[in-house]
Amino acid sequence: HRLLHDGKLSKDQVRAWALNRYYYQAMIPVKDAAVLARMTDASLRRIWRQRIVDHDGDHEGDGGIERWLKLAEGVGFDRAYVLSTRGILSATKFSVEAYVHFVSEKTLLEAIASSLTEMFSPTIISERVAGMLKNYDFITKDTLAYFDKRLTQAPRDADFALDYVKQHATTPELQRQALAALTFKCTVLWTQLDALYFAYVAPGMVPPDAWQPGEGLVAEASRAGSGAAGGTMAAGDRPRLPRGVRLRNDETRGKWVLLAPERTFDLDDNAVAVLKLVDGARSVADIADELGKTYAADPRAIEADILVMLDGLAEKRVLER
Repeated sequence: HRLLHDGKLSKDQVRAWALNRYYYQAMIPVKDAAVLARMTDASLRRIWRQRIVDHDGDHEGDGGIERWLKLAEGVGFDRAYVLSTRGILSATKFSVEAYVHFVSEKTLLEAIASSLTEMFSPTIISERVAGMLKNYDFITKDTLAYFDKRLTQAPRDADFALDYVKQHATTPELQRQALAALTFKCTVLWTQLDALYFAYVAPGMVPPDAWQPGEGLVAEASRAGSGAAGGTMAAGDRPRLPRGVRLRNDETRGKWVLLAPERTFDLDDNAVAVLKLVDGARSVADIADELGKTYAADPRAIEADILVMLDGLAEKRVLER
């Protein structure tokens, strides 16, 4: 999340986060229904059922899940693809479903205590919205509308849950159970983030059954791409090396290489000249202009050549824009 908030992720990495987080959002009312089924007190059920309404909505087109779908569409996804959950990481599904099983099988105290991660939501949400609006030109306030509601819903829910835990965790053993439940929920969230990082950041090993950049996007988003498979580089794009990928002079072999997690690419002199200028600030056109001056050549001809090279590197997931 720190990478997300600080603008350190590529567009495809933001997409991977939005897609996988959808599965968590979609299963929240399922989790809350499981908790509701454990409650024998009607007054408790009346309070808890509001959580289900918050996510499912009172009518079609309403609720948190719908707003998350709008977020996913806002970063380029086709709605039907997101709803299908085809590209969700297996680790995401495993973690979320483990949470549903937890609240179904543990005591009601533990089930309610596990929701106390919401105590920290207002601070995290404020940082997320401010950071994403500042750092990603493809994100708008409308895209992030989901979080507006959560700024009031999450504290309300957390206050109720905390009061319940204080009233019912009356012995050291019950208090330990409540703390362990909250720890478990944190582990559920961390496991999802760890899986996302491993698949889409470093080492960038996407499982064969998970979403691949370029899949499931609306046509114009697919054409625009983000420097990975499914899109093509354009003159105005500002290519950069992803985290974990670096240009290095291998003095032992007398060669420049591109080092990526578990992979190494030998480079010719032309590729080295281009990649030395790839910094995320220069556009492809800027790079072509600089090389044109260096080699007294037509920048537009150089641009056409380096676009082909950069597309090839992007397809190998060692370049992004």
